[in-house]
Amino acid sequence: MGQLVYGMGGARVRLDDRTLAHVKTIALMKLRRNESFALTVRRDNDSEGRTTFWLHPSIALQFSFDSDQVGEVDRALLEELMHEANTGEIVVHTSKGDDTPSAD
Repeated sequence: MGQLVYGMGGARVRLDDRTLAHVKTIALMKLRRNESFALTVRRDNDSEGRTTFWLHPSIALQFSFDSDQVGEVDRALLEELMHEANTGEIVVHTSKGDDTPSAD
């Protein structure tokens, strides 16, 4: 399980390393071009809910992975996420047992 840390307040969300790696790839491509977009994290567990982050080039962003292993990139997933980002919002899901997004 990896972790995305956003902003100086340290808003955090845990995602599996594979999903996080794909989000990282898209985020870096978009932010390098000074393009902002929303990232919505839906919780797929017993409680319903979602958290949305506005990703902007001027706001600190960190990707922390639990594994040193670099998994294989799923081009179809990257294309889907880029299409979502280009329309303004990427939506990803946490798995059962993942930490819910927080502002620690």
